Amino acid sequence: MTNNNNNNNTTDKQQGRSGRWERLISNSNSGSGDSSSSSSSSSSRSSSSNETLVWPSNASLYLGAVFPIHATVPSPNAGLDVCTHIQGPEGIQPLEMMLYTLDEINGRTDLLPGVTLGALVLDSCDHPSMALNHSLRFIKGYLSGQHQHHEPEFKCKDGSSPTFLGGQYDRVVGVIGGQKSSVSTQMASVLRVIQLPQISYLSTSASLSNDDRYPYFLRTVPSDTAQAQAILSIMREMGWKYASVVYSEGEYGEDGYRELSRKAPQYGVCLASPGLALAPQHSDYFYEKVVDELIKVDASVVVVFAVRTVAMKLLHTVQKRNLHSRFVWLGSDGWSYTDPMNLENVTEGALALLPLAKKVPGFDEYFTKLTPQTNTRNLWFQEYWTWRQNTPTTVKSEYQQQLWLHFVRDAVYAYAWALHSIWKEECGGQEGVCEGMVHGGIIDGHLHGQHLFTHLINLSFKDGNNETFRFGEDRSGPPRYTIFNYQRNDNNSFTWRQVGTYNNAASGEARKDKLTLAKDELQWKSQQSFPVSSCTDQCLPGQAKIPIRDSCCWRCENCQANQFVNNTSHLCQKCNDECMISSPDKMSCVFKQEKYIDYRNSWAITSLAFASLGIFSTVLVGVIFWVNLDTPVIKASSRELSYILLGGVAFSFSMSFIIVAPPAPLTCGLTRFFMGFSYTLCYAAILTKINRIARIFNRNPDSKSKSHKTKYTSPQSQVVIVLVLVSVEVVVNVCWLVLYPPKTKYLCDRHPNHRILICEGLEDYSYIVGFVYPLILVALCTLYAIKTRKCPGGFNEARYIAFTNYTTCLIWLIFVPLYMSTGSSDDIRIATLALSLSLGGFVQLGCLFFPKVYVVLFKPEKNTRDAVMNTNRNSTYILDDTFPNPLSGGPFGKTVPPTTHSTPAMYYVNAGCEKPWPRQKESPPPPHQNNNNHQNGQDIVDHFYNSTIHPPMNTTTDSR
Repeated sequence: MTNNNNNNNTTDKQQGRSGRWERLISNSNSGSGDSSSSSSSSSSRSSSSNETLVWPSNASLYLGAVFPIHATVPSPNAGLDVCTHIQGPEGIQPLEMMLYTLDEINGRTDLLPGVTLGALVLDSCDHPSMALNHSLRFIKGYLSGQHQHHEPEFKCKDGSSPTFLGGQYDRVVGVIGGQKSSVSTQMASVLRVIQLPQISYLSTSASLSNDDRYPYFLRTVPSDTAQAQAILSIMREMGWKYASVVYSEGEYGEDGYRELSRKAPQYGVCLASPGLALAPQHSDYFYEKVVDELIKVDASVVVVFAVRTVAMKLLHTVQKRNLHSRFVWLGSDGWSYTDPMNLENVTEGALALLPLAKKVPGFDEYFTKLTPQTNTRNLWFQEYWTWRQNTPTTVKSEYQQQLWLHFVRDAVYAYAWALHSIWKEECGGQEGVCEGMVHGGIIDGHLHGQHLFTHLINLSFKDGNNETFRFGEDRSGPPRYTIFNYQRNDNNSFTWRQVGTYNNAASGEARKDKLTLAKDELQWKSQQSFPVSSCTDQCLPGQAKIPIRDSCCWRCENCQANQFVNNTSHLCQKCNDECMISSPDKMSCVFKQEKYIDYRNSWAITSLAFASLGIFSTVLVGVIFWVNLDTPVIKASSRELSYILLGGVAFSFSMSFIIVAPPAPLTCGLTRFFMGFSYTLCYAAILTKINRIARIFNRNPDSKSKSHKTKYTSPQSQVVIVLVLVSVEVVVNVCWLVLYPPKTKYLCDRHPNHRILICEGLEDYSYIVGFVYPLILVALCTLYAIKTRKCPGGFNEARYIAFTNYTTCLIWLIFVPLYMSTGSSDDIRIATLALSLSLGGFVQLGCLFFPKVYVVLFKPEKNTRDAVMNTNRNSTYILDDTFPNPLSGGPFGKTVPPTTHSTPAMYYVNAGCEKPWPRQKESPPPPHQNNNNHQNGQDIVDHFYNSTIHPPMNTTTDSR
């Protein structure tokens, strides 16, 4: 290392300010041996791109730098990318900013006293491969230093230690650059090997924040993560919900698109899929296809996250298609705030970002005074000056300070303050480089990169605008951006006008975004308002978003009653339970409103009114029977069986109150038990009654048996028979209730907004179980009614019983299909069941009791024993005076005068009460024969009549 004491360092600073510097010209392919310096650059661009600027030659420490001094274009002859024209704004300006800042630092006494910082600058030609080749020089210099100051492994022929290009590379403590993210990526991959810190001033790729892959990389510019958030914040502020994305191939564009896609949902923005990737080398036809895709997507806003060459070529293609007003361009920092070069009409209205655009005070005055004669330290300035002089005015642009140059200044100052922190820590106030700062001695020692990097990530200093600068957690600069709008001026010229700022206090946290946008100062296409860019409808609360085209585009659709809007997918989702419907806001499911038939229902009121009338009628009939209990008509009707029958009828009417009651296990159980029980009680009594008539009148009067009285015809016997018949139904119902306990259930598919509460089994065939046994009794009653249809009128109820059975069957033939019909509402079904039971009760009252009540109340002359024990025939008989009246007091009866009327004819049962007493015309039968026949018929009638009396009369009738 060149000998530098404290005094010499101060002198070097003065010499640097007066113009002492040296240009070291070397070839990138030179080996590890010595190289000589030169004072002039090569005239060819290829050779000048391989030159190295070293200033000053005797600096204490050097900062390496890689700038895109020249541009690169594909060579059709060589098939490779070659360096071409010089780049003023992108190459010369950042180089001069570095030299200008070093002049400022070396002139300060409060920063690195006694230490001169120098620059070792390489040209990347704005290409990753060239930058990679130049980065290898830093490795060669590092190996040379390792050999010289640690473990010597090589020796020259003369015995001296080998050095690389004069030893300046060994004194490089850190590197500034590159500009593009693709260049910085290549450099960082190499520099990590020798632990050399690298600070980029314009590389924004988010992948460079990966400290595992690039552990010694820092940048003064914010990363694309913050830039993506800034772009999305602008879209949200402008109300743009949908946009296409065009990005350039490479680290910068691909990482930017990835961050946009990842963050877009957080801002309510939809990006057309997929993004469209472009590269500078793509053909015009390829760019045409991309424009066609942009038109097809039908998004007004296009985010262009690309380098400048790609953006300009895309705008040129759009201009050729005459689509000046078709798109609103939202640009990244890769191409914004640059002259669109005859593309002003298509670029007008564009919004673009720059990382905190601001000018460095004093630099304009410094740069505009530079000439080839005064700026001999910049070996590329002569070429730049020649290019400016030879370029037509219509092509070249007048000097304008790049608004990102302050990031170069911040990078230089970051190294300076980090070195100053080490100096304060190790040197204890001693001017110049001390032994604690370097390894291997003050003269020949070198600084370890890891030591410097530790101080870099912890530093904090005031920048040119007196704002605090520090590296963030992602080792990037503060996420601050300036927003520009490309506007037409009054004189029809165009300019980028600042219209807002963006600041994120904590990079990566969208909730801390701070966007300031002067909307009243925005312009788009001659004062027109900005177009709307959306592929979605504004859905009302509770409407689903049905995807169309891209996954984030949708149309609105109402959900059905049993669906709700899923908060995650925003689609209609069916409720898990069919008894649930969507809530009023359609965001969840709630149970349907419970509904059941109760006493307030119109059908229930009708059923109960009908049943109440039936109960009143039943009670009235019972009272009439009780008052006239000892009259012949009531006696002949079997009083005990009649009261049992009235009880069954009363049960039938009372069931309506249970059936229409609010469903509960108790009411459901009572319904199932008494519904069939009431019918069983009625028809058990009817069957017993008509069976007794059949047994009495079907007995053969000519039988020789002494015990010819019919058994089990007493009231007590009849009641026991009824109880036996009813017990069968009781056993069936009890078993039914035990095996299938009563409970309620909901019917949820009958009504869209209600769930119907019913007794379980009411909706299917199971309730028919209770009616099977009563139907058997009805069938037997009908059979016996046919057999006893010709018995004496006072005892013959066959016609009424038959009519009762027929009507009951008709009612149930109508009821069962109606009850089982799935189209009927449950209110109608329950009311139908109640009305059917009530109708059955009215039929039994009307057919079996009302005729007797009518006789008792309105025909008392027929309420006699004679009328009850006679029958009126429809046919007409001529009775002579010899026809005996069996009810007369004589041995052969009383002689009836001959007349024409309905003949009283007493039937005895011989094959079913079908043989009338014989009528005599010529002469009376022998006394002994007539007396026997009349006496037998009289005994049958008396037996039946007496068996209905309780307590039994003093007769010889068997009362068992």
